[in-house]
Formats: sequence, structure tokens, C-alpha cells
Amino acid sequence: MTRGASAIVRSAIAVLILLVLVPLPTRPQAYAGGDFISLTVDLAIVILILFLIPRLTGLLRAGIVAVLMALTLLRLADLGMIMAFQRRFNPVLDLHLLASAWDLGAGTFGAALMALAVAGAVLGLVALSTVFFWALGGLPRLARGPRLAIAACMVPVLVFGSGPILPGEISARIERLGTSFAEETRFAADLGEDSLATPDFAALKGRDVIFIFVESYGRAWLDLPDHADVARARLASAQAHLARAGFSARSGWVRSPTRGGQSWLAHGAVMSGLWTSSQSRYDALIASERLSLNRLLGQAGWHSVAIMPAITRAWPEARWFGYDAVFAKDDLGYRGEPFEWVTMPDQYTLSAMDRLGRTAGADVIEVALISSHAPWTPLPEIVPWDRVGDGAIFDGTRRRGGTPKEVWASPDTIRAAWSRSLDYALEVVAQWVARSADDALIVVLGDHQPAPLVAGEDASAAVPIHVISRDDDLLKRLPGRWARGMLPESDLPEREMSALRALFATCYSTPGCDAPE
Repeated sequence: MTRGASAIVRSAIAVLILLVLVPLPTRPQAYAGGDFISLTVDLAIVILILFLIPRLTGLLRAGIVAVLMALTLLRLADLGMIMAFQRRFNPVLDLHLLASAWDLGAGTFGAALMALAVAGAVLGLVALSTVFFWALGGLPRLARGPRLAIAACMVPVLVFGSGPILPGEISARIERLGTSFAEETRFAADLGEDSLATPDFAALKGRDVIFIFVESYGRAWLDLPDHADVARARLASAQAHLARAGFSARSGWVRSPTRGGQSWLAHGAVMSGLWTSSQSRYDALIASERLSLNRLLGQAGWHSVAIMPAITRAWPEARWFGYDAVFAKDDLGYRGEPFEWVTMPDQYTLSAMDRLGRTAGADVIEVALISSHAPWTPLPEIVPWDRVGDGAIFDGTRRRGGTPKEVWASPDTIRAAWSRSLDYALEVVAQWVARSADDALIVVLGDHQPAPLVAGEDASAAVPIHVISRDDDLLKRLPGRWARGMLPESDLPEREMSALRALFATCYSTPGCDAPE
């Protein structure tokens, strides 16, 4: 290849890379039609400058490559965060999620496959950087005529092209960082303020209080047309099952501070009464002296236990929550097989809660169910409760559903698996309440919506909440509008999850609160 031909090829490759990476979208729907390559004003300026520079030194080329790759990584991080959590990437708050992504991927697809994927991504980035660095070297080698001709072609774009992307994007990123710092500062101040007097929880004396968090149980299950019928049928069945056992329910919506993951942020919001919408807020909360709802109940004479089948490592954060005992994965005595990432089925978790929680003398129990956690397959079969035992019955044969690789082949199969997992989770919860809840006050709620890939990018952050008891007078104490039964009406207000601490501490204490029916 002649020197001139080589320069043309290298220049063309450099321009192609710029055309793809500079306007790279951060919204998933932009990729659906494959028409996201565009020549914007700021890209035209970049091309104009590059083609008019008489000499691109190695240092300057390396700087251009570094800036473009950094911008590309930030945009890909935005894309991943929007798909998973419906928000953009914040380098101040979100770097810790890399470890969580690894744990989920390794638990679902295997550590070897995840290692290959990470290695492939790193090698791909290095290869792209190398090719771009090499290609940029072709621009100054072009003859003066072609370089001026290409530069001239950019003039119409500068006059008639679409608006610039880069200045606005950079400004927006800087603004988001500033906003983040300001919000975290305000949150730190809120930690030291607590308007709650010491509640006595008089209306709950002699009763157990049980909080059941259902993984990925979001409002989308009742809103998505393809799954609303399944959701409504399950909730109607649960309501009938509870009614036969003498239970009543009130249902509504609460907005979670997180979407798609980071369930601990939802637990933190419920127990602290603060909007724990980021890891930094959660960390600040854990280091604070603010009293959790567990500790408030403890001051009034209750003893609390956490049932956490997804906790597989040391959990020092439990100290802030104020549990008298914590039963993590290795403490629950499960002798069956895991269900991919899910360590044990919800039916076993609830059965173990009966055995271990009551043995520990607990009258406040917080349990996090995980069968409806991604990858949502395979699912356990429901077995007779008196055969659950130590879980050995779940020996790998009592499961249904395809492999994660099969299910995650398309968004439709992912949504179907998620819907089936919630159908299972709500069924075992209803069975357990009817069988074992006795005179307890039970609060069943979702922790967050599933990822936007499942719930949709425009889905609200709301999750269903159900307050269940055999004593209807307890349910009448709830303030504001609630639906009777297990099906929340679509027009009910969406409370913030962080409001629940004050709601329960106020309305179940002396003198109570205004609770119109």
C-alpha cells in the first residue's frame, strides 16, 4: 500500500471511530434502530481541528485517545446504570457497584465466564485505543488538498448541523457532581435531627411485628399489560387465602429510594426514616447514632431478629439496625441446593424464620426474601410445609424454569421469569401468614422495582405495601388512603418509603394519629 493510500485508510478509520464514539447514546432505546451515528456540530469542530493540525505528536495523539476513551467509558457507565437503576452513573457514589455486579454475574453465570467477559472488555478497550492512536497518525500524512477538502466539508455541518453534544454533556456532569455534594451535605445534617419522641407502641403490646421485604416486587408487576392479569390473580388469591384464616389487609404504594438493586438502601430508608438513595448516605447512616425503627421498638420492650438469606459475608452494618440476633445464609441451616444466585427458596426462609426467630425470643422480625431476585430462574416448587425441614428436599429436582443463559436471551423471557418468581413469592408469603402469623402485625412490601430492562424506563419507583392483621382496629389506625385487601388501587398516593418509620411509630403509639378511612 502506498503512503498516500495508507494515510487515507488510517484517516477514514479515525473518522469512523469519532463518528461512533463522540455521539454515543446513553439511553438503551437509541440502539433499537441502529441509527445512532450522527455528525454533530461539536464533532465537526473536532474533525476540522484534527485535519487542519499540521502535525499530531505522539503525546497529543495519546491525549486525544485518553479523552475519547474516558468519555466513552462514562457514557457506557451511564448506559449500564440507566438499564439497571434508571439513573446516570455518578463517579462519586457508584464505584462500589462494580463489586456487586461481579458477585451477581459470578453467582448467575459463573466466575469463569465473568472473568472472560471482563478480560474481553479490557482487551477490547486496549485494542480500540491502539487502533485509534494508530489511525490518528494518518491525518497529517494526507496531502494538503484532501485535508482542506475534508475540512471544507465540515462547514455546512457547522452552519446547519444539530446542536453540540459535548459542552452540554460536560456541563451536566459537573452540575450533577456539585448537586451530589450539596445533597450529601444536607443529608449529613438531617442525620442529627429526629422529630420523633420516644414512642411506646402501645397498640402493638403483646404482638409480634414482622417486616417481609419481597425482592424486586415493584409496581410494574401490576402495571405492565402482559403481567397485570397474573399479578392481580395472585393478589386476589392471596386475599382469599388470608380471609379464610381470619386476616384483613390494607394495601398501598411506597416509593423506594433505589431501583433494580441495592436492596439495603430500601431497608435503610424504612428503618431510619431518611431517604437513603446512595451508598454514601447509607454509609453515613450506619456510622450515625440515629435510632432505627428496631431500636425504637427495642426501647419499648421488643426484641428483634434479622433473617437474611442473601448475606454471605460479615455484616458489620447490622450493629446500627439494632438486631438482637442476625441469621445470615450460613446461620439458617439450609441443606438443599442453591437456585443459581439465590441461596435458598423463600419457602425455606419463612419456615426457618418460624423455627429460629421464635427460638431466639424475637417479637420483631425483619426478613428479606430472595427467590424473586435476578436471574429469576430456576424457581423452586412449593412443597408441603411439614416437609420443608432442613431444606434437603430442595435437592436440585424440585425446580422449574430454564437456565439463566436461556432466560436472558430476550427481554420478553426475562420479564416472564421475573413475573413467575413474584407469583411464587406472593403465594408462599400468603401461605405462611395464614399458617403461622397468629396475632402479629405483618408488613409485606417490595424493596424496589426491577431494572428498567424489565420494568420499563418510564416506570415509577413505587412498590406495593400490604399491612396485614387479624385485628382490623390496627389497620384502621393507618393514616390517609389505603385499599382494603391485597390489591392497591392505581390512583392511591405514592408515599415515600422513608415515611414508614414515623407512620408506625406515631400511629401505633399513644395517642395515635389521625387515620381517616
